[in-house]
Amino acid sequence: MKSEAGHSMKNSSQKRRLRKTQQRHARREVDGILLLDKPAGLTSNAALQCVKRLYRADKAGHTGSLDPLATGLLPICLGEATKLSALLLEDDKVYHARVRLGVATNTGDSEGEPVRYSDAAKVERAALEAAIPGFIGAQMQVPPMHSAIKRDGKKLYKLARAGIEVEREARPIVIHALKLLDFAGPEFSFEVRCSKGTYVRTLAEDWCAAIGQAGHLTALRRIALGPFEDVRMCTLDELEFLAAGNAAGLDAALLSPLAAVRHWPRVTADAAQALALAQGLTRIMDSAPAAGRVAVVDSAGALLGLAEIDAFGRVAPRRWLVHVNEPRVGRGPGDKSTKPGRRLESEGVSPYNPALDQISNEHLEP
Repeated sequence: MKSEAGHSMKNSSQKRRLRKTQQRHARREVDGILLLDKPAGLTSNAALQCVKRLYRADKAGHTGSLDPLATGLLPICLGEATKLSALLLEDDKVYHARVRLGVATNTGDSEGEPVRYSDAAKVERAALEAAIPGFIGAQMQVPPMHSAIKRDGKKLYKLARAGIEVEREARPIVIHALKLLDFAGPEFSFEVRCSKGTYVRTLAEDWCAAIGQAGHLTALRRIALGPFEDVRMCTLDELEFLAAGNAAGLDAALLSPLAAVRHWPRVTADAAQALALAQGLTRIMDSAPAAGRVAVVDSAGALLGLAEIDAFGRVAPRRWLVHVNEPRVGRGPGDKSTKPGRRLESEGVSPYNPALDQISNEHLEP
């Protein structure tokens, strides 16, 4: 009897430890956008996985890769906000970059091996500035071999590492603005506002070539993406600090999904209109513009979904997030709250979390 009792107590203890481990690692439904300040030396996917682990999020996705060398703004969408990732991928970006003249590398950045040299001793700031107009506007850009673009199912950087170089088709890009920030030979820094698909490494090499020089990128930092300009970013260290406390602290660092489309025109739907739109029906709405895309919100300003004005002036749902009274942020996997209406795209979306603006500077950098 004593042996059986001891065995039972041991099993109970193991079960308790197992339950605690499962609770600690159990994923949860959490919606929102984190503006991550990606550190150098980490791939965008690795950064994404770190954030997903810290939030124990059931779904996560980033909105445009940064090279391991690059730092800065990497918006990470969690839960329902992942439905907005494709929109942010299409948005323009702003970068600060630093270039070293006189040496070209096989990767276009400081991680590669030198392949060509030039004498940059007599390069002047005026020469760099004179070349800027030639890069402004719509143009075709040949992507570098060291890129994630695929050729016959294989990523170009893998072919490059194997010593294989293939022809690449030029792709359309737009350089909206290009500004020389600093010149201290043999290095210079610049700011560029560009369309999606722009390789800043290639831009830097082409700029150097335009003044008869070799050159490569030594630093790259993304400072803006789409609607996110002059924003506060959160580092992984800060997230680790918040995660050591409780989930509420982490959740307070998230922006509402509405932040991704805050520059869109908005229409406010009442309960009946929201239900109809959630079921895929179109509706005439007094506050709708004559044409274009719109963000549909409820009376409290929470994002319900994305829509487009059709040829008849009706609001037609395109991407829908059904709003529920209980916010998804912080809900555990066992919460099976009933969602109203037929699910056009998914289950729920959280309202804006104002606590983000109340976090002290010791947790989030300005």
